[in-house]
Amino acid sequence: MSTLSELRTRARQRVDAVDNNFFADSEINDYINVGLGELHDLLVLKYEDQYVNQMSFSLVADQDTYRFADIGLSNFYKLLGVDAVHGNDVVRVRRFSFQDRNRYQADTAIHNSNGYADYEYSLRASSIVFTPKPTSTDTIKVWYVPKFAELDSDTSTVDDMVMLNWEEYAILVAAIKMRQKEETSITPLQQDLDRITLRIEDASRDRDASEPTGITDESAGVMPYYRWMF
Repeated sequence: MSTLSELRTRARQRVDAVDNNFFADSEINDYINVGLGELHDLLVLKYEDQYVNQMSFSLVADQDTYRFADIGLSNFYKLLGVDAVHGNDVVRVRRFSFQDRNRYQADTAIHNSNGYADYEYSLRASSIVFTPKPTSTDTIKVWYVPKFAELDSDTSTVDDMVMLNWEEYAILVAAIKMRQKEETSITPLQQDLDRITLRIEDASRDRDASEPTGITDESAGVMPYYRWMF
C-alpha cells in the first residue's frame, strides 16, 4: 500500500506541480484524505463486508443506554449486527422499531425465545439503547464498520482493504481540487474520476464469488427449535 508521501507526489505529478509552492504539502494531504474518505464510503456502501470490526462490553443490570465513549467504541461508522453472550450461548439481538416503544414492560428478560435475546437494541446518536431494560449482565458483541481514519503522517499507509489501483481515486480527487484552486479546467480529470468510480463499484461487488448469499430465516434466530422457550 502507498504512503501519504507517495500519494502526494503522484497528485503533484498529475497536475505538473512537483516543485510548485502554490500548493502546500499539508493542503494536498487534506485533498488526499478527502478522496480516501469518499473511497471508504464507496466501498462501505457496497455492503460486501469490506470493513468489519468487533468489540464487546458488559451490560449493567437495569441500565438501557450505553454511550459509545463509555464502552470504548471510538471509530463507529455503521452497525452490522449485535449479539448477546449468555452463558455458553450466543444469540442475536434484534433491532428495536420505534413504533414498538410501548410494547415492552420491564420484566426480567427471558433468553432464547425463538433463538433471540428478549431485548432489542436501537442506535441513537452516539449511543446504543436496549429495550426493555435488560436485567442481566450479558456480554454484548457489536459488529460494525469503522469510520475512515485519515492518514496523518508522510509514512502513514493506505488501508490494505483498498486495492493498489483504487488509490488512483484519491489522487484524482486531490488533482481536481488543485486544478480548482488554480481555476483551470478539470474536465479530463473528472472524466478519469468518473471512469475509475464505475470500475471500483463493479470490482468491489461480489468479493466472495464462490457461493451466493443465502436467505436468512428471520423467525428462528440462532437456536435449534427444540431449545426454544415458549
